[in-house]
Amino acid sequence: MKVIFLKNVKGVANEGDVKDVKEGYAKNFLFKQKLALEATPANMKAHEEKLESLKEQEKLKIAEAKALAEKLKAAKIEFNQKAGDTGRLYGAVTSQEISDALAKIGIHIDKKLFDIKEPIKEAGTHTVKVNIYKEVKSQLTVVINAIN
Repeated sequence: MKVIFLKNVKGVANEGDVKDVKEGYAKNFLFKQKLALEATPANMKAHEEKLESLKEQEKLKIAEAKALAEKLKAAKIEFNQKAGDTGRLYGAVTSQEISDALAKIGIHIDKKLFDIKEPIKEAGTHTVKVNIYKEVKSQLTVVINAIN
C-alpha cells in the first residue's frame, strides 16, 4: 500500500516521502498515529501542491539569507574592552555580545548562529563565521580595541 508520510518515522521514511508499506503496518500504526495518509489521487495532488509551496518558501528564505549574508560581510562591529599590557582582555567578547551589537544596528541574528568555539579574549581584528541558513554562510569582522 502506498502512503504519504506526514512526519518523520525513524528508520522508515522522512516527512513528505511517498513509499510502499505493508497494509497492516499502514492501517494499524501509521494511520492511527497520524504519521501517514493513504496515497489516493486526491491526497497525492494535495501533497504535490504542498511540496510546490514549500519549495517556493524555501527559495524565499534562501534569498533573504543571502541578502543578510551580504549585509554581514559589509558590517563591522567594534568593542572597547579593558585589557592588560599584552592585549589580553580582562573579560571576553561572546556570541551574545556580538548578537546584541548587531541588533543595535538593525541586524537581528541569534547567538547560536555564530561559529565561535570560545569567547574572544584578545584585542585586534577577528573574523567570525556565521551560519545563517542551511548552506548560506557569511563572515563578520569584529574589532576589539584595548583600553588600558
